[in-house]
Amino acid sequence: MNPINRSTPMPASGGQITPRLRLAGVILCALASFASAIAMSSLQSIPVTRAAAIGTLVPGAEAPGRLLLSNEPAGAAGARLDFDLGKVAAKMTPSARITLDLEKLPVKRPGQSTGVERGAIHLFTVAADGSETLAGSIHLKPGGTVASYPVDVTDAVNRVLARPAGERKVRFAIRLTGKPAAYEVYALPTTVPPLEIASPQDWPDDWDRRITSIVRGTEVYRESCIAVIEDRSKEVELKLLYPAKTVTEVIALGTGERLQEGRDWVLRGGRVVLPPGSRAPVQLAAEFFLAPRKEKDGSVTMVRNAIKLTSGAWYHERQMEVTYEPATRDWNWPAAHSSLDQLPRTKKLLQAKAPLKVVLFGDSISAGYDSSRINAVWPYQPPFGDLVIWQLKQTYGAPITFMNHARGGGTSSHALTQVDSQVAWFKPDLVLLAYGMNDRSAARRVGYRENLEKIIDAVRARSPETEFVLITPMLNNPKQATGLDPVKFIRDEGLRVARPGVAFVDVTSTELSMLERKDYLDLSGNGANHPNDFLHRIYAQRILEVLIP
Repeated sequence: MNPINRSTPMPASGGQITPRLRLAGVILCALASFASAIAMSSLQSIPVTRAAAIGTLVPGAEAPGRLLLSNEPAGAAGARLDFDLGKVAAKMTPSARITLDLEKLPVKRPGQSTGVERGAIHLFTVAADGSETLAGSIHLKPGGTVASYPVDVTDAVNRVLARPAGERKVRFAIRLTGKPAAYEVYALPTTVPPLEIASPQDWPDDWDRRITSIVRGTEVYRESCIAVIEDRSKEVELKLLYPAKTVTEVIALGTGERLQEGRDWVLRGGRVVLPPGSRAPVQLAAEFFLAPRKEKDGSVTMVRNAIKLTSGAWYHERQMEVTYEPATRDWNWPAAHSSLDQLPRTKKLLQAKAPLKVVLFGDSISAGYDSSRINAVWPYQPPFGDLVIWQLKQTYGAPITFMNHARGGGTSSHALTQVDSQVAWFKPDLVLLAYGMNDRSAARRVGYRENLEKIIDAVRARSPETEFVLITPMLNNPKQATGLDPVKFIRDEGLRVARPGVAFVDVTSTELSMLERKDYLDLSGNGANHPNDFLHRIYAQRILEVLIP
């Protein structure tokens, strides 16, 4: 079965299902859910006009009135959702997604036992002739009975919004794909989810500038900073990678407001300084590092910690971005470890504008946690995987199918149990392999390199020509008790992987070098182990150094 390009429509059954509007800005990821504030822009909920079942019904599955998803050996079931975007005023959107709340059904069959492998959820747009094009993908989560899956379908929606208003109908087919696994039977809720579309109002539409290398050219575009001070009566300097010759703008990310020179910031001797009384989001350290602690008697006490771990838009709303012309290029990141020549088949496919199938396999960093698109906040910048694919399409003009099968909390050892069903099954041309943040414990890190080599071998057992880009992880917060020695060990082990057709991107050493000029929180999305938009851009820029000579 080829899950990417289908030409034969599946039989349909079922009828109208009443839609319900979903509260905008709610993201569920990993093991926690949080509400994200929507700055400047908002999400518009587009209800389903028709929902129907497709494929073969699963024997033994009881879910009256609900749509089933399965990829069982005996047959597959899926769903079809129709949307009418004719009343959407915009001709494009910076973010569109469908969030599927799936209930795992207790389906059992004689002779089958529970396995650890999981498939993936793929959404396809369906053309009038029944052919399908991949619109978005996400891995299936292990365990539990109910889980939420936000699937990004931005590119597919933008292709529809580019049409005349009367031709803006879109049909999505939802399927479980990958290696069929026992017990993988799920039901959609009775209330089918809407399509959520972000308004492009005040969106900068600047992916080309965001992807441009920060170490070259005449501009550093939107470098992120955070101002944490001990005394509000004193001025504070923003930490930049280079001394600034001129400053184009300073943006407060929480509001998108362009801060005013002279009132909110001044350029002095190559330094950007925030004076007392600035409207910039200056944080008082005594308050910034406070966290609630529940006492034995049930009361809550605010205590100060060295680490402020908060996912969602919390850090984003407190950071700023500075665009400036460097006075001198007196800093550079470490030289690249690899080149496109180490990926000869990928190079040939890209240069020939041939179809290229890419899978990103990693943890929450690769899944995009705490990028502004995932958190549904302005400016809706996608995580590094999407930025890489966007630029590859711009540069080479090649048709690229991209599947992100990264999982929050994933380790290299867990990846070994999923690699056949979520990666090798699709026989990709190129795999971006990015684990390590969750492998830092003493028990896990000793097997890290061996696990990566086994992952590569498992993929090549099904797809011998697949090539890899191995990406070392960003840093954890240096103030954590473990320090940075474990992540440095992970970096060194990753760079020692001995397999042909593997290129290396060293993000670990890149961030270490950046911290010679900047504070860790300038680059953090959650204060501990997730990148913000700027560091997602650094990931992408370093990967593209390899893929675009």
